[in-house]
Amino acid sequence: MKSKLALVGAILCALTATVAQAAVAVGPYVQKVESRISSPADSPTPSFVWDVSYEASFDGASLVKHVEIDFLFRDVLGYTPAQKAAWKADTEAAVESVWNNKYRIVDTVNGKSYALAVDVTQEGYPRSGLPNVFDQAVTVLPLPGDCASRPNDLDCRDNLLNWFVDSTETIKAHEFGHMLGLYDEYVGGALDKLNNATLSNDGLMGLGALSDTPAFYARYFQSYVDFLKGVPLTEYQRLAGADLQSGQFVLVAVPEPSTWAMLVVGSMMLGFGVRRARRA
Repeated sequence: MKSKLALVGAILCALTATVAQAAVAVGPYVQKVESRISSPADSPTPSFVWDVSYEASFDGASLVKHVEIDFLFRDVLGYTPAQKAAWKADTEAAVESVWNNKYRIVDTVNGKSYALAVDVTQEGYPRSGLPNVFDQAVTVLPLPGDCASRPNDLDCRDNLLNWFVDSTETIKAHEFGHMLGLYDEYVGGALDKLNNATLSNDGLMGLGALSDTPAFYARYFQSYVDFLKGVPLTEYQRLAGADLQSGQFVLVAVPEPSTWAMLVVGSMMLGFGVRRARRA
């Protein structure tokens, strides 16, 4: 009798393991990314140190970085729960709209193309019987009243951990870039290196954050390429195509809507010209 029970137990364990493996197999390939970033210790400005935490996923059609943010509102704002929810929803939509649809990854070996995106959520990672865990915590607060006379002081500038309630969409998107592991690209910020640091007057991580239409450089998305390179071939084939070979991945900027329109019109005119030539 004991041997039969043991056999049944072994079968049940094997079935459970098989079901668990099948459950994993049908989902996207996910990797938790956690690291600590710092600017040069000998920088003329104070050395900045911050933690990077997010989940990267690949589902065969797109690569997405999911960042769980816990927004904490200062009591002085006097926000109601409805106002807090509205502010968080607007901020999520703003950051995603600024970051998404800027670049794609093209697999030149297999002729595949993948969208790149960020996903801002505020639910946190659930834990049984415990508070949810977040990747980042951001305090939402009012801008000090005297900042007009001292705009460059650190307490008058948004940073990774403190966002002013009326900050612009691009400033929020800039600070979100730090959550993905990106450095500042302006003098006085958290630079990637002391000598010959990467600087930009128009890029989102540089002075372009002060404009409504900052430039997006391929270097902002290089970590997506690195992530896709690290996806095992068996997982890549499972998600993107069973006959795929090991890929070669390049970043390609997504055309602006006006450019897309010109491409479409150009393609239509080319096709019309080809048809006329065939008839002639």
